[in-house]
Amino acid sequence: MLVPGVVWPRGWRNQVWETDHVQAPVLVDVDGEARRPWISWFTDGATNAITGVAVMPGDPSRESVLAALRSAVLREDPYGPFGGLPEKVRVDRGKDFLSRTVTAAFGLLDVTVEDLPAYTPHLKGTVEGLNRAVESMFLTALLGYGPLSVAGLRRCVHAALAIW
Repeated sequence: MLVPGVVWPRGWRNQVWETDHVQAPVLVDVDGEARRPWISWFTDGATNAITGVAVMPGDPSRESVLAALRSAVLREDPYGPFGGLPEKVRVDRGKDFLSRTVTAAFGLLDVTVEDLPAYTPHLKGTVEGLNRAVESMFLTALLGYGPLSVAGLRRCVHAALAIW
């Protein structure tokens, strides 16, 4: 039984991965349009290593999940040394993670998918912690950083496009 606030046992490398999408609070130029990219990634629950990542200019999708999964599973250059095949992957009921295509890929790789209850990010503490750490330790230093609301983002995009 899952109990909120309980820490998962550490386990061993590739026993359990967690996956998530996060929108980067950084404006980037995508074909002349200012956008905030989405990051999809997998993390290893035992080592906290980022096993796979995909950065996409559009909304998250099964394609971004599969791209991140590919980079997680492959271990040769330029992907390794972390990665391999997990025994289980924890997901948060996101339609991208539970699509037929993605679940079929997990099935072919003999990976169990643990579909966590909705609105329980604390049950994926490793990847959720990564989301926060990357913003506070890396993204804040990038040109174009700004944790904006949707309305603020629209104003910023319109202002940036007016300058171009």
